[in-house]
Amino acid sequence: MVRKALGRGLASLIPAAVKKEVSVAPELRPVEPRQGEIQHVLLSKVVRNPAQPRTQFDPSTIAELAASIRERGVLQPVLVRPSGGAFQIVAGERRFLAAREAGLETIPAIVRQFTDREALLIALIENVQRENLNPMDEARAYYKLAMEYGLPHDEIGERVGKDRSTVSNILRFNNLPEEIQGLLEAGSITSGHARALLALPSDKAQADLAKSAAAHGWSVRELEERVRRVGTTPSAGRSRKAPKRAFSSELMGLEDDLMRALGTRVRVTRRRGGTGSIFVDYHSEEELDRLVTLLRSLG
Repeated sequence: MVRKALGRGLASLIPAAVKKEVSVAPELRPVEPRQGEIQHVLLSKVVRNPAQPRTQFDPSTIAELAASIRERGVLQPVLVRPSGGAFQIVAGERRFLAAREAGLETIPAIVRQFTDREALLIALIENVQRENLNPMDEARAYYKLAMEYGLPHDEIGERVGKDRSTVSNILRFNNLPEEIQGLLEAGSITSGHARALLALPSDKAQADLAKSAAAHGWSVRELEERVRRVGTTPSAGRSRKAPKRAFSSELMGLEDDLMRALGTRVRVTRRRGGTGSIFVDYHSEEELDRLVTLLRSLG
């Protein structure tokens, strides 16, 4: 059964020709980057996209695809854009890697001009539709679209075929401790586990339960039950006076607004009595200077 495209998907961004099978034999004459046409380009002129959402490729699946390519050729063209005298992959990186492993000299491609935002959207949609991304790759791609390109969560969701709340929850995986993000990347825990862990009030509590879930193979339901137990135990991973992360829709929306305004991760905590804290992350002295300048300009 043919899988239905998600959201607006690739159809609004990629020409129909990308779905056609093409001749295995390359063109014998030199080719120019003709916009929108299928043509064979030298693999030596094709470069990977550093903003590709997918960071991990299974070598065994690349080897299987390479074996198929040796027998039948590349049946579906990759999508590329001109980049400094070369061609940068926009969609079809697995085919590119496999073709290179198969020893091909050229690969069928469609050349089109894309902005950085369009290229990221196409790569993200392709991977989400094929379920190729691990949860952290997906979370980081959404973060880039929201923070660097200013896409609202509902528009990201429309593009990839998910509702706004799902996109917002996946974005929050970026707030999890690095060791939990590593477990997600390795497939040791799932997105469902990660969503359950977000309800815990401290990084230590999250990390302890995540490692136990991975080690003992807990189901999502088992983890949710243990999260509920920790939430009712004052001494578990936090002091009685520690602020609680608030996950009401109102405060989740506030975090989203602040992240878009400041261009970095923001966390909001709430205490009893109406007090709380706002945490703003920065990753370099230059980013700190930018945030300080931005905040001062608001005064």
